[in-house]
Amino acid sequence: MSPRYAPLVPAHEVASPSSYRQLRRERDATRFRHELAALIARACRDEADGTLLRSSFASLSADLAAEGALSFAGLVPSERFDPARRAYDRAIDTRGSRGSLHSYLNVADAGSLIDIPGFREAFAHPLLVALVAHALGGPVKIIDLRAKDTQPVDVVARDNTLHVDNSPFMDEFKVIVTWTMGSGRGPSGQGLTYLPRTNRLLRQCYLDDDGNVWSDEDSCIFPTRDRVDEALAAQARFFDDGRPRVVHLQDLAAPCHTIFAASRLVHHRYRTAAGGPRSAIMAAFHRTDEGTGFLGVGDVPGSALDRFLLGGGDGRPFLELLAGELPRLLAALRAAASRPGLVVDPDRHLLRDERLRAWYERQSAGVSLDRLRRATLAAAVDDASVLRRLVLRMQYDLQGALNMPLYVDLREEVRKRARIVIREMTAEHIRDTVARYDLEAVLRAAAAPPPRPVGELAGELHSGLVALDRLTSAAVASRPVGPVWGSTEAAVAARSLRRFIVDLCRVATDIPDEGSLVTGCVFAALGAALADDLFDLGEQGREITTRLFAMYARLAVPAPDERRAAHPERPSSTPISSR
Repeated sequence: MSPRYAPLVPAHEVASPSSYRQLRRERDATRFRHELAALIARACRDEADGTLLRSSFASLSADLAAEGALSFAGLVPSERFDPARRAYDRAIDTRGSRGSLHSYLNVADAGSLIDIPGFREAFAHPLLVALVAHALGGPVKIIDLRAKDTQPVDVVARDNTLHVDNSPFMDEFKVIVTWTMGSGRGPSGQGLTYLPRTNRLLRQCYLDDDGNVWSDEDSCIFPTRDRVDEALAAQARFFDDGRPRVVHLQDLAAPCHTIFAASRLVHHRYRTAAGGPRSAIMAAFHRTDEGTGFLGVGDVPGSALDRFLLGGGDGRPFLELLAGELPRLLAALRAAASRPGLVVDPDRHLLRDERLRAWYERQSAGVSLDRLRRATLAAAVDDASVLRRLVLRMQYDLQGALNMPLYVDLREEVRKRARIVIREMTAEHIRDTVARYDLEAVLRAAAAPPPRPVGELAGELHSGLVALDRLTSAAVASRPVGPVWGSTEAAVAARSLRRFIVDLCRVATDIPDEGSLVTGCVFAALGAALADDLFDLGEQGREITTRLFAMYARLAVPAPDERRAAHPERPSSTPISSR
């Protein structure tokens, strides 16, 4: 699937309006919003400042709809958030992935965190939930909950390229809570950055002559100057002066809680070497009628609304559960209307003048992950074993380009768990997996293999994946899931892995460049190893897995410039060989 960038267009210009769920159900969404507003209005009748509270909710909802994002600073008091923050630090220190660009933790695998009221409140405060539900036009659920620490580093990679999230045929909202790592202050670097009002547009779909509709993950990233200009031009139509607006959320006194239209708003994490390290909690919200499942956390303490959002609830209607949290919601509305700075003014965080120019030049220069990877591997030449170097290389390549298909029926949702598990594998899990295969001899080869066309190598990858797909489609998950899957049940892991392999087969039919080939190979090799673990694929499965690992390993043999490159974050005066 070669990258074909799709434009952002108004709703009336999409090629297949009936394929977009958010367009098909506008009447139902309007009805739900009226019901939610009426629920809040009834609660305000007995309040002395009820008119102000009702107006505050209407204003916040309107701002979110108009701008695509809404932020609060210090929504959870420090005496409630600080214990949660310290527990977060302990959890990610002990269980985080410690990857090449960030440390990731699936919060569903760290149950003790969810037990802390201040932690749940940070991303699921009743006011946040009500605003998300109003924006989506229906009852909502949390389908993904992750923690992520990022260090200051000057890089543009796949995970922080300017983009919209990969849910073109439905709307997805996220709540992201950010703060300076190890402190109670707001983010001082690596902050969420977005182009306000781009949420008023939709990602154009692909439509072939037979009427098939689809999209893919590369269709709405903005990794080049032309694409950045295209995003800014799309935004310009919503401002009278046509000038770009870029909001960069940093230098806040308290943790920042931001709701944003992730599948529509053009955004990214602006990573530079300046500022402090950042900690974050990210919760992804879908409407409950999307059929995309729940997060599935069992035995959630706290309110019935918390249990509904995280685990599926007890069958009671969403608005009934939200009604039980109205006192907390009204208290937050009162604070928003009276406490200066609680609602963040995005205009105070606009990039201007030289800062805007610097942002534009960095984003226009394209992805710089390869430069950072080469430099890191060069610094590890003398003191790293062959296996350690391979693991380090894999952690970088797992963050590379992998342009997977997106479907009108949302079947890609099934593969997401496997995709994330593979992408965020810890170095220890990768090492334990790779060590089972005899790859060191491949990497120790003195001469690199003869160059072959990308298309020929992609065909070899596709052949291996087709064979793997045949094995897994007929196999039964006969073994328990390994620790890499965390709390994921075997049946869920099996479905997700099968779907991932099917879609990776489709990717392998149209790989445009060597970087995409390398990323496809590393995902294929690790996916095959996980499939062999789960399905017990026998000698044939082991042979396929070995072949995929060997293919990746040969591609990953370091080129001479990787051995010499200077690390961008380290002084270059000391030769690598003497370190």
